[in-house]
Amino acid sequence: MSIEVETTEHNSPNGQLKSAAPSPQVAERVPIWRQRRYQLGTLFVAIAFAAVLVGKNLLARQYTPDGAVRQYLSALQAGDATKAWDVVQITAPTASVAATVTGKSALQAALAAGKPDIKDFTVTGTSQLNATTTAVEVTYDTSAGSKQAKFLVQPSGETHFGIYPVWHLVITPTIVEITLPKGSSGVSIDGKPVALPQGTSTVAVLPVAHRLQFTGTALLAGQTVSVDAFYSLAQSVTYKPALTSDGLAKAKAAISAYFTACTKQTGLSPAGCPQSESNGFVSSGQWQLVGDPTQDLAIGFDKNLNPVGTGHFQMVIAYQEDGYTGTLHDASSGGYSVGLLLTSSDITVTSLTSDNGLAGLQRPAAATDQAAKDLVAKAFAQCAAARAAAQADCPQGLAFPDVTNVSWSLSGDPLSTATVSFDPQSGLFTVQGNFNMTTQYYVQGYPYSRPSYNTKYTAYLLWDGQALRLVTISGDLG
Repeated sequence: MSIEVETTEHNSPNGQLKSAAPSPQVAERVPIWRQRRYQLGTLFVAIAFAAVLVGKNLLARQYTPDGAVRQYLSALQAGDATKAWDVVQITAPTASVAATVTGKSALQAALAAGKPDIKDFTVTGTSQLNATTTAVEVTYDTSAGSKQAKFLVQPSGETHFGIYPVWHLVITPTIVEITLPKGSSGVSIDGKPVALPQGTSTVAVLPVAHRLQFTGTALLAGQTVSVDAFYSLAQSVTYKPALTSDGLAKAKAAISAYFTACTKQTGLSPAGCPQSESNGFVSSGQWQLVGDPTQDLAIGFDKNLNPVGTGHFQMVIAYQEDGYTGTLHDASSGGYSVGLLLTSSDITVTSLTSDNGLAGLQRPAAATDQAAKDLVAKAFAQCAAARAAAQADCPQGLAFPDVTNVSWSLSGDPLSTATVSFDPQSGLFTVQGNFNMTTQYYVQGYPYSRPSYNTKYTAYLLWDGQALRLVTISGDLG
């Protein structure tokens, strides 16, 4: 009998034999450049390197001639005087000037008052003029359309970060011509007073927008004028001074007084006065002003900003002439031009002349045809009652010497077919028509009768501001 011996695996829970464990394997090594943490590091380095390159390119682009121009124009658009000033070099004015306003504070004041008319801009090209100067061409948009400019840029000798040159725009001041009228109180530019004499002066300013304030006085109104001098070497300020209400009142008083003095003259064409009379039979007369010569007064200023007034006057001259009974009258009227002298406190007349080139007067609404005819009809009745062969201011006439006991009679209505007209240049009204008058008279005691040798008439009337006034009625041959 044999005996079998069974061997049990002590480590097996169920006594079964456990398969042999596999032999351990050695792990494969991954290259360092393929490991994730090293890939991320490399990516960061690449990004940083690219950023450095981009930054250097941006810096290089910024610190160039065209970059300086971009900074300057952008600063003007934004109203940033500090950034604009950092990239400019102001040259001396191109001509002698009475005052110079070109410092940094002037730029700050100008941009605070207003910005140049630059809506957008584009650098269109650069060119090297010489070793130190680059020209940068720009197209910029304004409210008036697109315009072109060329800026000269030079290195300042300084650098940014010790590498990039500092560029400056070479800015030439704009010369502004300013004319101050006599009696004015000065001018300020962007709020800063500038001492200038009366008359025409030139001032050097920065080529940006400016606001000029002309200081007023009791007689001269103040005024503000805006000037955009961007990319401009010279400009003339368009200043149109105007009188205050007190100034206008003083001007009217001075002109009225001068006209009154003209009425004191006895000549037919007084020197320095606008009225005149043409009559070869007389040499003097008495002038009278009709209406207000300042009623339509307009005050302007000539090219030298001296005040000048224009308006219309009406005068009547009374005179004696051989062969007429009574005082004759005639009208002198039309436009006038008056030179004035303005001081800080007064206005005086320097000259007064006739001026026939003015706009015409408006016919007064109350000066109707019927009103004119009524005056002429009344005058005809008075002329018919005259006891003279040649009555002043009447149309009838008797050409016969040594007559006595003259009387006149009017037949029919001299206004039945009359026409009325108005001359806007002189302000004179005329009434024209036909008339029929007969005279009875004696010569050496014998009675005679005959019609007037004049059968047509022209009556002259003026408007005195309130009503029509008859000046005279002249007669004409039929």
